[in-house]
Amino acid sequence: MCVGSYISGNGIYQKLYSAPGDRMSGVSAVAPTSGMSAILEGSHGGMLSAAGTAAAENAISSETLRAYDRALRQVTELLAGRLMEDENLSEVLSEMAADGAGRAKLGQIVAAVRFRARLAGRSDPVGPSCDAVLKAHRRATPPSRQVAAVDWDQADAAAALAASAGDLRGLRNAAIIATMSDAMLRVGEVTALKVGDIDHRRDGAATLTIRRSKTDQYGDGAALYLGIPTTLRIQTWMEAADFAGTDMTDGPLFRRILRGEHASAEPLSPRSIREIVRSAAAAVGIDGASGHSLRIGSAMSLVRVGASLIETQQAGRWASPVMPAHYARNEMVARGAVARLRYPTA
Repeated sequence: MCVGSYISGNGIYQKLYSAPGDRMSGVSAVAPTSGMSAILEGSHGGMLSAAGTAAAENAISSETLRAYDRALRQVTELLAGRLMEDENLSEVLSEMAADGAGRAKLGQIVAAVRFRARLAGRSDPVGPSCDAVLKAHRRATPPSRQVAAVDWDQADAAAALAASAGDLRGLRNAAIIATMSDAMLRVGEVTALKVGDIDHRRDGAATLTIRRSKTDQYGDGAALYLGIPTTLRIQTWMEAADFAGTDMTDGPLFRRILRGEHASAEPLSPRSIREIVRSAAAAVGIDGASGHSLRIGSAMSLVRVGASLIETQQAGRWASPVMPAHYARNEMVARGAVARLRYPTA
């Protein structure tokens, strides 16, 4: 039995394990580290090199790595010292399923365990027993309910209502809603926006540059279109917030508002962005909205007005057309073979 280290974004956690599997036990925090991986060092060898580990980590987003970190902690607790092998993992998955875990949660657990094994140079611990549990769970549970969507018309209404308050907070929130709808932004992308990321066009619209995103781990960036109404909302917010000096280029675009209606130099947190979207959606009658709702709604709106799945995928910067197809599945029905060929004038 050897001592290994599980390196995460929150610290290094020592664990005991022994061949042929890993014994997940004795977890104790040691010291913070900036790494975010699941690496076990010990008697088995085969661990990826530093360059290989970095490449593996860069292949997925920091948000996903944090989710894997949380998933591995949960697996560690449920294994309670047992070896990390197929039979034991299947029991953990069964226990989680019995406690109400959905398809996505179990899938995340499996992905985290496999990612950890790959970094450690070990064989995949997820085998036939786990596969049987997952298959049975899929048969027994319905697909996850889709998050409430906020389409273009609803986003316009939410932004207009927010702006009608006439205060600094309302102007900021209106600009956030409009920007997220036009550019199909993820919450993390909104918090990272700088004033200098907006390039105004002669026609009154603007180009928004995203420096890095979930599906752009190498920082190639993306140029996104902001319509004239959205650009005007951003300009109105900036003028009301009285941006000046370096704030005009390097400062965060969307920031906290202090007492006395003053914009701070600090960007909004992801939690604040989610709450802004939720509240704005609720104000126009949409319950259950999340930080993803504007992105989903824009995908639906694009397909509704004739965009192809590939065009929608490119606009939303998804890695494949699978997710936009899922989000816009109801809109696609009206463009299917029966609708087009049997009822061509409908």
